[in-house]
Amino acid sequence: MVLDVASHWLHDGPRDGLAPKAAALAGAAAAGLPVPRGLAIGIDEALADPAALAPALAELLAEGPVIVRSALAGEDEPGKSGAGLGISIAGCRTPADVLDAIAALHRHRDDPVLARYFGARPRARDQVLVQRQIAARELVVAAVEPDEVWIEVHAPGGDPLASGATPRFAGAPAQWSDAAAPALVSLLAAAVQVAAPSPLGHDLEIVVDADDRPWLVQQRPLVAPLHPGWPAFLAEVERRGETAAMRGTLVLDAEHNPAPLSPAHASLVQWLAAQRPAAGGLVVLAGWLYTRTLVRDLAGATSGPPADLRAVLRRLHDEVLPAARARLDDVRGDLEHADATRLVEAFSRARAAFLAMIDVYLGELIPARRGHGSLAARPDDPLCLRDRSAYLDVLPAAWDVASPMLVPSPVDHARTPADLDVVALDDASAATLLREWDDHLFALGLAPVRAVLLAVGEHLGLGDDVFLLDAAEVLAGLRGTAGDLRATIRARREDLRIADGLHPPPALVDGRPAGAMGRRLAGVPIGPSHAGPIAQRRDLADLQRRPPPPDAIVVVPALTAQAALVVHALGLRAIVCEWGGALSHAALIARELGVSALVGCRGATAVPDGTPALLDTRAGRLRLAAP
Repeated sequence: MVLDVASHWLHDGPRDGLAPKAAALAGAAAAGLPVPRGLAIGIDEALADPAALAPALAELLAEGPVIVRSALAGEDEPGKSGAGLGISIAGCRTPADVLDAIAALHRHRDDPVLARYFGARPRARDQVLVQRQIAARELVVAAVEPDEVWIEVHAPGGDPLASGATPRFAGAPAQWSDAAAPALVSLLAAAVQVAAPSPLGHDLEIVVDADDRPWLVQQRPLVAPLHPGWPAFLAEVERRGETAAMRGTLVLDAEHNPAPLSPAHASLVQWLAAQRPAAGGLVVLAGWLYTRTLVRDLAGATSGPPADLRAVLRRLHDEVLPAARARLDDVRGDLEHADATRLVEAFSRARAAFLAMIDVYLGELIPARRGHGSLAARPDDPLCLRDRSAYLDVLPAAWDVASPMLVPSPVDHARTPADLDVVALDDASAATLLREWDDHLFALGLAPVRAVLLAVGEHLGLGDDVFLLDAAEVLAGLRGTAGDLRATIRARREDLRIADGLHPPPALVDGRPAGAMGRRLAGVPIGPSHAGPIAQRRDLADLQRRPPPPDAIVVVPALTAQAALVVHALGLRAIVCEWGGALSHAALIARELGVSALVGCRGATAVPDGTPALLDTRAGRLRLAAP
C-alpha cells in the first residue's frame, strides 16, 4: 500500500489512530494554539515507504531544521504517561537526517526501560512526530495543577531538564519579568482548556522564539503529584519550626551537599548566613541545604573590571593557602592539653579562621571567576588532579564538618608545592584551576572547626557524637550548663534518620515546590557508552570503603572536586550522578579522566544495586536490562 502522507499532517486536527502525544498537539492546533507544523505518522509506515514521505519532508525542511520526536502507544496517556522515556532528535536538516532519526526511534522501541514501564503495548501504534524546529531563546516547563501554575525557564540547547540545570527563573508565570510572559499566561490557560481532563493537572513544554512568541511543543497529563515527597518534607520543616525561612526562591544545593547536614555543620551554615549574608543566602530546611544564590552564580553578582586571573591564582597558591594552613596549625597547637576554657577560646578562633577563608573566597576568588564559566578539559595533565597531595589531610570526603578526610593519616603539608607556571595557562584553564584550588581553601577553613569539635568530643566523652550537637550545645557542654547531652544526641540522631529518608524539592518558591524534576534516568552524557552492573555508593567515603568492580557503573548522589583523587586512584570507568550539570565538578572530572558519565541523572540512586545496565552516552540515558 502506498503511504498517503497528505492525511498525516498534524494541523488537520484530531482523528482516529493518533497516538496520545500527537492527538494532544493536534487538538491544540485545531483550537488555534501555536503548535509547530509537522507530521504525525507511524514509525513502521515511515520506514516502509520513505519515498512517499519525501515531498512532505521537503516542504517542512524548506522552512528550516526539523525535530523528530517519539509518540509511542501509551506515551502521554492519563494514568501512565511515560514522561521522558521517549527520545527526540533535533537539528535534522535533510531528508536523510530525518530518516536516520526515525530509524533511531525504531531501535529505541526495544529499550528495556520502555518494556518495563509499558508492558505489552500495541507497538504497531507507535508513531513519530516530525515538526518544524523553533529557534528558541527560552525553554519554559510548566506544571499546571488544579490550584497553582508553576514554571521553570531554561536556556535552550542540550537537555536542561535532564542535566539538572539551574533555571533562569522558577515561580508563578505572572512573576516572570519577560516580554513573552503575557502571551505565555494566555497560552497556558488556553492549552488546559482544550486538553483532556486530568485530575492532577498537566505538564507542558513551551519554547519562546526571538519574537517573544510562545509555541506549545508538549502537553501531557500529570499522572502523579509533581513532588510526591513534598508532604513529608513540609511536615518535617513544620516540626522543626523552620517554615518562616521558606520565603523567596530557594534552590537545593545538592551538587555540593547531596545528603542532609550533620547538626554541627547545619549550625555552622546558619551562623555563616548570619555573619556573611553575601555567601548566597544559605538556609537549612529539614536538615537539607538550600541557597538563594548557587556558588557558581555568585560571580554574576560582582561588578567592576575583571580580575587578573593569573595574579589571583598566583596569590592563592603563594599566599592565601599557606596563610590558611598556618591558621589551622595554630588552632591545632592550641588543642594540646586544652581544658574546657581553652576549648571555648579555640572554638572561637576556629570559627574566625573559617570566616577568614570565606572572606577571601567571596572577596577575591568568586569575582575572579566572573565571565569564565567554561571548563577546559586537560586529559594530558588533568587540572582536577593538579597539586592535591599537600592537602589530602584536610580535603573531606563530603562538605560537612562531620566528614572524615580522604586520607586519615597526616601528610607532609610542609612540602613546597610544584611551582605554578601561570603564564602557560589560558584563561579557561586558569579559571578551572582556580575553581579546583578554592576547594583547598574551603577545606582549610573547615578543618579548624572540625579539629576543635573532635577535641571537644574527646573532652566531654562523646567522641564523634559531638557532631550531633549545634554550636550552642557544644559551648554549653564545655561550660557545664548543657543538661543531658546524650538525650539531645539521641534526638538528633533520629532527626538525621528522618532527614535522610526525605525527598527535598530541587527548588522552592515562597514555600512551595517549583518546577519539574527532570527526565528519569537521563542526564548530561560524557565519554563513550559503557555496559556493566550498577554499583550503588552513598558517598565518596562509601566508595573508598567498598571499591567497585572495574567494569561497574558507579552511582553516587554527586561528585565534588576532591572526588577526582578517588576516581583516579580506583581506576573507575563509568559514573552516574543524580545531581549536577554540565558545569559541575562531576562533569569536569569525567572529561579530564576519560570516564564515561551521566551527570544530573534523576532516579539513578534508586536503581537496585547489581542491575545490569548500559550507560548510553549517545542518547544520554541509563538503560536497564530487562528482567
